Amino acid sequence: MNMRNFDFRLLAAAALLSFTMPSAHASESTMADWVEQQDTQRENLAIVAMTIDGDNVSHVAKGVSTPGGEMPDEMTQFQIGSITKAMTNLLLAEMVAADKVRYDTTVAEILGKDFAPKNAAVSKITLQALATHSSGLPRLPANLAVSDPLDPYKGYDNDKLIEGLATARMLQPLGNHYAYSNFGVGLLGYLLGEVHGEGYATAMQQYVLEPLGLKHTGTFDTDNQAAGFSGGDVVPAWDMTDSLAGAGALWGSTADFERIARVLLGDTPSALKHALADDLAVAVKGGDGYDVTRVWHVAYDGEQPVYWHNGGTGGFSSFFGFRLDTHQAIAIFVSGDSDPTEGGLAALNAQPAPVASGTVDAQALGQYTLTPQFGIGIVEQDGQLIATPTGQPPYALSPVKDDWYALNNVDASIHFVREDDQITGLELAQGGVLQPAQKTADTAASLSVEVVELSTETLAQYTGEFALGPGATFTIRPRDGGLEAKLTGQAFYPIFAKGDDVFFYKIVAAELHFQRDDAGVINALVLHQGGMEQRAEKQ
Repeated sequence: MNMRNFDFRLLAAAALLSFTMPSAHASESTMADWVEQQDTQRENLAIVAMTIDGDNVSHVAKGVSTPGGEMPDEMTQFQIGSITKAMTNLLLAEMVAADKVRYDTTVAEILGKDFAPKNAAVSKITLQALATHSSGLPRLPANLAVSDPLDPYKGYDNDKLIEGLATARMLQPLGNHYAYSNFGVGLLGYLLGEVHGEGYATAMQQYVLEPLGLKHTGTFDTDNQAAGFSGGDVVPAWDMTDSLAGAGALWGSTADFERIARVLLGDTPSALKHALADDLAVAVKGGDGYDVTRVWHVAYDGEQPVYWHNGGTGGFSSFFGFRLDTHQAIAIFVSGDSDPTEGGLAALNAQPAPVASGTVDAQALGQYTLTPQFGIGIVEQDGQLIATPTGQPPYALSPVKDDWYALNNVDASIHFVREDDQITGLELAQGGVLQPAQKTADTAASLSVEVVELSTETLAQYTGEFALGPGATFTIRPRDGGLEAKLTGQAFYPIFAKGDDVFFYKIVAAELHFQRDDAGVINALVLHQGGMEQRAEKQ
């Protein structure tokens, strides 16, 4: 197998963000101020926010639904992205209450005896595991070939979904750790649609949308939809067919999510059959810095839980959250590049769940060579092993068993090989092939570059946001003694000064070269990675 096919793709999916929280609770002015601060000329086309704060409710809007059109309102539909997952998990709960499935129903029970996956453990995945991102499946199926970057799920039909499932995690242990998975929840929606007999959209309509009285939520088209918007241009909404619809296909309005919030807060009797309190029980601790129930992510204000989900597709971003103790709820829907997650959680005074740093096997650290042109560095960050393949982004490794570590964002795993109890190499499992690599150094190649010390005042010149492309922005911010950088959809990683406006990553072979205008003010950066150069202008 060609080593350049070792494909750690940048994946389009909702990100779970970390941030600094203010002390104020949500209010109409908090959300109105956030909406007003957003740029609806270059970054966004339309924004609508709904706030419930005690007895008060408001909907605020900005921009236009379509170029040259009217201002959006609470009835305007936005593609809500991964908030669809919470709705899919409500569908699961309703079908359990209707005795159509059980939480421990397995994939094999639904797909039948003709389904014979390459990894037998895939057959034993339960619906509960799919709902809680603990199935062991990667973030996206390996056979999702993106032919149109503006519509990455287009053409991925049911046959391809089953094919991707049948070949998932070949030659790898499956594991049951938390790993956010569009594949997993998309599969859950498909399976529930199969049990229903008429597909995911019909099952969702019957069991969830109609009982809740949601008039503007679904997979259907209407004449009151906001246009997708990214990079200053209108972009197509993502086409997520029935195969992965459960992961992100729904559209919704803030009016409908006010109705949902009223039910969740107890203001309106629930027409759903299952006990909503069961949806609030934590099923997984510390998933990407948050606890996870079968339906919601959980952040905290002290010991008080805040339940939420966010979403993002190519032209839309969304957030929905609520807390029972203060009787508050927020829904923010955006046509554009602004991510409302930080603002929504901040308004609810929510912070990530504390996550204890783990310990790593120091023997695993080092550089591993697959070919003279391709290697994998293994480094440690915050108690977690990170793989840094040549010319690729960094990827966190999750321990599975016996020196096996899963790469959660792609269908690949690393198995460290020992001789006399010492790690001497690794095997990369991907695409049904095991590729051996010898350990050639005890330190990853990316850690060997000398760091130049800069003053706090000098470092401040490089901070800000830099637009790389539609839906992709570099954020550069201070950290203790230096800087850190985040590309949309990824975590923050430290960057280190190399000199002459050049910074580098230690956990991946990539550099950021900052550019200045005639007055000497930084106005852009250029990402150098894998032989490519990509320029991002400062916003």
